[in-house]
Amino acid sequence: LTPVSKTVSGSDTRTTTQIPITMFFLRLLPLLAPKNRCCKHIYHQARPLRQQSGTNNDTMDVNQLDTPALIVDLERMKRNLTTMQTCANELNVSLRPHTKAHKIPQIAQMQISAGARGICVAKLGEAEVMAQNGLDDILITTPIAGERKINRLVALRRRLQQHPRAKLIQVIDHPTHVAAIAAAARRAGVTVDVMIEVESGQCRCGVAVGEDLTELVRLVCSTDGVRYAGLQAYSGHLQLVRGYDARHARARAAVVGLFDFIDSHLEPEGLAPPIVSGGGTGTFGAYQGLGFTEIQAGSYLFMDAAYEAIGDGNDATKNEEFEVALKVVSTVISTPSENRAVVDAGMKCLSIDLGMPKIEGVEGLRYQSGGDEHGIIHSDGERTGLTIGQRVTMIPSHCDTTLNNFDTLHAVKNGVVVESWPILGRGRSD
Repeated sequence: LTPVSKTVSGSDTRTTTQIPITMFFLRLLPLLAPKNRCCKHIYHQARPLRQQSGTNNDTMDVNQLDTPALIVDLERMKRNLTTMQTCANELNVSLRPHTKAHKIPQIAQMQISAGARGICVAKLGEAEVMAQNGLDDILITTPIAGERKINRLVALRRRLQQHPRAKLIQVIDHPTHVAAIAAAARRAGVTVDVMIEVESGQCRCGVAVGEDLTELVRLVCSTDGVRYAGLQAYSGHLQLVRGYDARHARARAAVVGLFDFIDSHLEPEGLAPPIVSGGGTGTFGAYQGLGFTEIQAGSYLFMDAAYEAIGDGNDATKNEEFEVALKVVSTVISTPSENRAVVDAGMKCLSIDLGMPKIEGVEGLRYQSGGDEHGIIHSDGERTGLTIGQRVTMIPSHCDTTLNNFDTLHAVKNGVVVESWPILGRGRSD
């Protein structure tokens, strides 16, 4: 307890006692405990997300949600999930969906139940969230660096070792990664699976096809503490190329040299990759017969305005292979003129890195970002027809970055909110 002086009125100074906030809650916990149960038991009971699929909202109408609200059409999402799994099965590859698109363990479990091999995450922080909630086959698709990160990776590997079939794979692209991860793994008495990223046209991470790749594979195979899991070849820059044929031709051309190199150089040395992972929602169909063993698609689950515009095998201008399921519900807060209205969803809700969102179900209206908190609706005609308090639903231009702005995703079926999932991986870019 800390004595402090406090002036109550005028010059009257009294001594009071300040209780540190931590001690306050520690004293409060026993009062909250049910009979014959200790505080430790309460802590374990307060972690329901491992088992529960979400929070049931007792048939709340979608119009009762406060705005801005992030919603997903549950039936469309489920159809998208089934369609992609069917596509992977027909291509004779495994599906390892990228969960950076949704960051929700419950949805990841749905993907696994539908037949997915495991999951991808972009960051170690996302991997920790997924592992804490029951996911045990995880590929981290971004390299890491620094002692703190590597120690966290090794600690996660140790925790997952409690499950005999658990798998954790870390992507790397440099000998420095091998040395640092292997040293930490040996100290902890574990072995970390690593996957080498290969440059596939994006000029981002990745070792070039050639002798440097062979040397890195050899190094991994000869170093205690790490194990060679395979190769990653992801051409992210080609996912949104418009036109099905053009996109698929470029996607295939970006990686065909890698598979030739595997056949001519790695295979003869006994260094052929057990896994070759890559592909996305826009390119997964381009790789038939090349040698990919798994596909990392993620955005197919929700779709967005950008993906909808890339075209599919039947229509060069509109992708209808998957349905747009993710939306943001907003409310009109101002109508300054007949041809302009303002909604309560700005850049803190709707990301605009891939363009402006689309307004659903209304022709002749355009969204313009009005800053952090405001969205401006313009009419191509004389009036918007919108009134203060009216709801406006929008299709995000980029599902991944829009979802990262919200704490909760509400699943809607026939106009009713049937589940509300906390977006546990939100902000876990660490």
